[in-house]
Amino acid sequence: MKINNALLPTLLVLLSLHATALKAEDLWIMGTDAQGGQRTAAGQPIEQTVWIQRGADTILAFSFGIGIDPALGSLTDVAASAELLTANAGGVPDFIDVQMVPGGFTVETLICSAACSGWDTSFFATPIFEFSIDPVVVDGSHLICFTDSLGSPPVPISLTNSQETLTPDTHCAAVCITEHQGWEFAAHDETVPYDVQTGNAGVTVTLTIGQYPCEFALIDSPGFSFSLANDATVLGATCVSPADALLDLNNGNGPDFFGANLYPDGITLGVVASLIGSDSLLFDGETEVAYVHYQANISVLIGSVDSITTILEWSDSNTSPPIANIIMPGDASEIPGALIDGTITFEPIEVPHYIRGDSNEDGTTDLADPIGLLSHLFGSDPAPTCDDAGDANADDTIDVADPVWLLTYLFSGGPAPTAPFPGCGSVGLDDCQVSSAACP
Repeated sequence: MKINNALLPTLLVLLSLHATALKAEDLWIMGTDAQGGQRTAAGQPIEQTVWIQRGADTILAFSFGIGIDPALGSLTDVAASAELLTANAGGVPDFIDVQMVPGGFTVETLICSAACSGWDTSFFATPIFEFSIDPVVVDGSHLICFTDSLGSPPVPISLTNSQETLTPDTHCAAVCITEHQGWEFAAHDETVPYDVQTGNAGVTVTLTIGQYPCEFALIDSPGFSFSLANDATVLGATCVSPADALLDLNNGNGPDFFGANLYPDGITLGVVASLIGSDSLLFDGETEVAYVHYQANISVLIGSVDSITTILEWSDSNTSPPIANIIMPGDASEIPGALIDGTITFEPIEVPHYIRGDSNEDGTTDLADPIGLLSHLFGSDPAPTCDDAGDANADDTIDVADPVWLLTYLFSGGPAPTAPFPGCGSVGLDDCQVSSAACP
C-alpha cells in the first residue's frame, strides 16, 4: 500500500528527530483475547491487529516493522484500519507505505505534511493495521513482535507527536495455536453393546474438565457447576459419583460440597473444593472429575435391530432453577470456551440365553441337574454346554458347591439360583458361547 510517495522526505525528517526519554505512547499487537492467551484453532488464519495508544499529544507520524518467523507461517495480508483511514481530519493520511518483506512487514505513515494539529486519537488504544498469517505449525505458543531490522534501509520503531519524536513502548503478541479452548467441559462418547432380547443396558459416562493455558501458568479453581441434558425417552441417570481429582481434595476427604441432582432429562452438579479456601482444584490438561451412570429405557432397545445413538448436551435449560455450566478460575467465574457434548451409542447384539442351574438344558431345574453335575465332576459325563448354566451359585466355577446348592434349594429350603432363573436370560454379554437348548 502506498499513498503519496512524494511526501516520503517529510516523513523521514519527522522520524529522524532526536527521541527523548519520554515514552507515553505504546504500540500493541493483539488478537482475540481468551483465557490463557490469544488462541487460534489449528489450521485457521492467525488474525492480528496493531493498536496505538497516544500520550497527551496528537500523533503526526509513526513507523515500525513486525517480524514474522517463517517457521510460524507466511504473511498473507496487511490492511490499514478504518480508524487510520480517517485520521487526517476525517480523510486519508498523506502518506502510508506498507512493505511486505521476507520475515514480516514494515509500515511508514505520515498523518499530515502541512502544518496541522495531527491525529487526535483516543487516549485508549486505537487500531491502525490488521494483518493475517497462514500458519504452518499446528500447535504451541508463538511470539509476534515489533522489530527495527526489516527493510532497506531498516525501518525504525518511531512515533512523532506534536511535541517530539520518540521510541514508543512495544508489546508482542503471544499466539497460541491449539485445538483446545482455555477451559473445556467434555462428556466422553461411549458405545454400549446390549442384549437385543432383553433391551437391558447400562453405561457410565466420564465427565472431564480441561485447562489449556498455553504459555501462562495454570489457574487454581475453587469449584465448578455442571448441567448436562439427556433424552429421557432413551435413558436416564441413576447416579453421579466423584472422580479421584475430587476424592483427593482436603487430604483425601473429598470436596466440602458435592451436590448432584438427577432429573428425567438431565443432571446437575455443583462442587466447592473447600468452604474455607484451604484447598482447590488444578486441571492440568483433561482431568476426570465425575462419572454419570445411566440406565437405558428397555422399551426403546428391546427388539431393536439398529444402533441407537443419543446425545448428552451441555445445557442450562433443563432444570429449575437453571444451573449454568461455570468454571471458577480464582475468584472469577466464566463459561468454558468449549462445551463438548457426548454421545452414547447402543449396539444391539444377540446374546446366548440359558437358565442357571439347568445343567442338562431340559428347561427345568430338578434332581436331574445336580446328579448330572456330580456325574461330570466325579464321573465321565460331559460338562454342560454352557458353563454358567451349571454354575448354580454364580461363583464363576463349576465345582461340588453347585450340585450341593441345587440339592439344598430343591430339598432343604435353600436359596434359589440367581438370575437368569427360573426362565431364560443372560446377565452379561459373554455368559455362554451358544444358547441353551431350552432357550430358543
